Amino acid sequence: MKHSKLLIAYCLMALAPLTQADWVVRNPLPVVIGANNPNAGYGDPINDFSQGPKLYAGVSAGYSKQGDICNDPFFSGTCSNGDLNWKVMAGARFSPMFGAEVSYNDMGESSMSGTQNGNPATMRNEVKSINLAGMGYMPVTPQIEAFGKAGVSFWKRDSERTTPDTTTTIPNSKFITEQTNDNGQSPLLGVGAQYRMSPNIHLRAEWEHMFNVGSDSNYETDVDNYSLGLTYSTL
Repeated sequence: MKHSKLLIAYCLMALAPLTQADWVVRNPLPVVIGANNPNAGYGDPINDFSQGPKLYAGVSAGYSKQGDICNDPFFSGTCSNGDLNWKVMAGARFSPMFGAEVSYNDMGESSMSGTQNGNPATMRNEVKSINLAGMGYMPVTPQIEAFGKAGVSFWKRDSERTTPDTTTTIPNSKFITEQTNDNGQSPLLGVGAQYRMSPNIHLRAEWEHMFNVGSDSNYETDVDNYSLGLTYSTL
């Protein structure tokens, strides 16, 4: 998985100069003017929608936090409720103001190790999701725009919990490992901003909040995702 992430990032970085070179060939005048003005060529609207929707794809990585995992009042020990995350995304902008996006998200895992009700116990869970969201955009400068999103997250959570077998006569002599696989849907909200590096490349920073992941199961929690990534559009 680590190598696949590096490959995705490398491909996007390799495509960026090719995209800029193609734009220079098709738009020589702003480049000539830009010899003395580094912002030349970026005064036009952020996107041209005269030929229909703008399609894009991208990757991002950051940090996820499962905020309520460590709030068990009967647990004592160490708890980690955050992990590295990554996602791949694709979307369409139907106008300068509105669009839609789908993404696959790997939010890592949380873990606990200590005692629960005085008995040794460990727990971990791993969360993944497919998110569908409507997007709204607002220009801030010719190169920067803010955006918000609202939609639904289709999540999958794999959990593993180890506790002592209370049916034995010798305390803590045998342990039971329980594995559960939960699926569900939760509301999704998010905000962010993106910087126009070229007509085709945007640098994006965002925060997403997923509600009630693991609902109707042990350790229900909200999840916050913070990420930084790149999007690429060929149109």
